[in-house]
Amino acid sequence: MRCLKKEAPREGLTLTTARKPRAKAGEVLIRVTHAGICGTDIHIYNWDRWSQSRLRPPLITGHEFVGLIEELGEGVEGLQKGQRVSAEGHITCGRCEYCRTGNGHICANVKIIGIDRDGAFAEWLAMPAGNVWPVDDRIPDEQAAIFDPLGNAMHTVASANMSGANVLIVGAGAIGLFAIPIARSFGARAILVAEPNAYRRELAAAAGADLVVDPRKEPICDAVRREFDAHGVDVVLEMSGHPEGFRQGLASLRGGGTAVLLGIPSEPLAIDWAADVIFKAITIVGVNGRRMFDTWYQTSRFLVSNGSKIAPLITHRMDMARYEEAFTLLRAGNAGKIVLDIA
Repeated sequence: MRCLKKEAPREGLTLTTARKPRAKAGEVLIRVTHAGICGTDIHIYNWDRWSQSRLRPPLITGHEFVGLIEELGEGVEGLQKGQRVSAEGHITCGRCEYCRTGNGHICANVKIIGIDRDGAFAEWLAMPAGNVWPVDDRIPDEQAAIFDPLGNAMHTVASANMSGANVLIVGAGAIGLFAIPIARSFGARAILVAEPNAYRRELAAAAGADLVVDPRKEPICDAVRREFDAHGVDVVLEMSGHPEGFRQGLASLRGGGTAVLLGIPSEPLAIDWAADVIFKAITIVGVNGRRMFDTWYQTSRFLVSNGSKIAPLITHRMDMARYEEAFTLLRAGNAGKIVLDIA
């Protein structure tokens, strides 16, 4: 089968072939039709410090996808051949305390497709049946392929009280962009987005942000206080992982507000804990992936009713053979979400 593989510990990916997998007991074999490129895939392509510490090449990458069930392994029930599905890419152990108390998204022994085992940038993928998610017929393929990042945005937004809130989103990568219409659907009063990339600022405005600012030209907290409230915003969604994004986001938050952190800093960072956290009595929520599977239900329902608001943020669809072009666009910040046609 065709696949994109991290063949060696260096920058880049390789379009190559691999042996087609088979469905073991309790698994299904999925013919992948579409796959989204994630920020994590860019880290892997770049072979940065994080990916060097996490991956053990050779490995087929990719973890956002939709496809059709081709084979059912022994003992699989409730699914059928030809069914269109996506899947939760975090494969949990099912035995640890987190899994057994409804917190599988922070499983102590999780294995992630495209990171710990072969992933979705391939024509076929074997998945545990319990991870498989049947896709509503009303959701188009390119949106069904990106349940994973949409779920991250959904989990982030749902972690704070959005009703009537002034919201700051720091970082307009794909997940930050998705958070704009999701936050609006949760009742956000006003949404400010901070993003240095001009292309993505335009996408943020088109997605419904009330104000979009360039943090290189003006401190975010100054823009917040000028445009919204001298005390700051009610909710901050940190999506950038940039050290200054964290600092400015916390500085922009009003006393008693909530900061939801999804962005991952590349290294430890210093913040003013006294002034920006303790004395303001704020709440900080860390977000890891998606809650399994309540976030998937939320995301599916959102797409059925609001998928038209997500569609413009999927800026490119390309054949997997054009992966170099796709990664070049994303690394330069000249795309929103890119979905690859696999089959």
